[in-house]
Amino acid sequence: MNIAAAEAIAASATTTVVDTLTVIPPADWPELRDLYVANWPHNLVAYHTVDNFIQWHRRDPSIRNLTFYSLNGDWRKDGTYVIVDRYQLFLYTLAGAAAGSDVLQRALHLLDWSQGFKVSSFLARHRNAVIDVIDAKGLRKEYDSCTYLYYMAREESARLTVELPEGFRLGELTAADAAKADAVWPNRHTGSLFFLQRLAAWNPNVGLYNASGELVAWCFRLQAGPLGALQVDEKHLKKGYGSIVTAAMAKKLAILNQDCFALVNNSNIPSKRMFEKLGFRHTDFAYWLRTYPTVPFQWSDD
Repeated sequence: MNIAAAEAIAASATTTVVDTLTVIPPADWPELRDLYVANWPHNLVAYHTVDNFIQWHRRDPSIRNLTFYSLNGDWRKDGTYVIVDRYQLFLYTLAGAAAGSDVLQRALHLLDWSQGFKVSSFLARHRNAVIDVIDAKGLRKEYDSCTYLYYMAREESARLTVELPEGFRLGELTAADAAKADAVWPNRHTGSLFFLQRLAAWNPNVGLYNASGELVAWCFRLQAGPLGALQVDEKHLKKGYGSIVTAAMAKKLAILNQDCFALVNNSNIPSKRMFEKLGFRHTDFAYWLRTYPTVPFQWSDD
């Protein structure tokens, strides 16, 4: 071997691959989504997250502040994505435990965290990667909560019964309903009104109205697919209205040929009991975590 060839080999051996975040274009989102059909329902959160944004992009091809990223464009190899929707961050990988943690960490390190993120509905198997990046960047957490993932297959959801009190009706939530829900939502925050109004307009939802037309209970479907912002007006608690809207939502999703799942805070014992009574099974854990901005910044409701 001549000297030039030896030097070339030595140089290639010491070359460091520089990671980059590569945008996944909307045209590729259906192919990405279909990677998660295998081993159902193990990957249902990833499937429904991507499918949700496919539907949203079809409604509004110029939708703002929504970007799909992969690490080095390798999403076909390991199903890894990092999705930024306004201030929310969604992440997933099909890679095994060690490899998955590595690829997610490398991708998350490349994001700009200065405006803060609400890291949403990420599964327990991906938690270490998220925490390691937050710690490495010295970010402060506003909250970090564990939720139980409760699951029901569409075949079971279709068999649920929904019995309405006399004079009550179920209906689609309006923008005004979303404003009412936002006003009393325990997770209300800057930007949440826009968030709930968009969910009401674009995602399956259910409102329960009494004989006077008053909204007494409601349930939205979040971007990753779970039931969310499920609440009963405080004047109407302990009447079974939460169970009614939950069962109605599950049946609505079954008609759409979709399974139903919810993420319930670990400390919310009444809600956990309600889901278990309806027949949902606890199958996993998911987390919600929000980091503080490192620069002055707030999302607005527009």
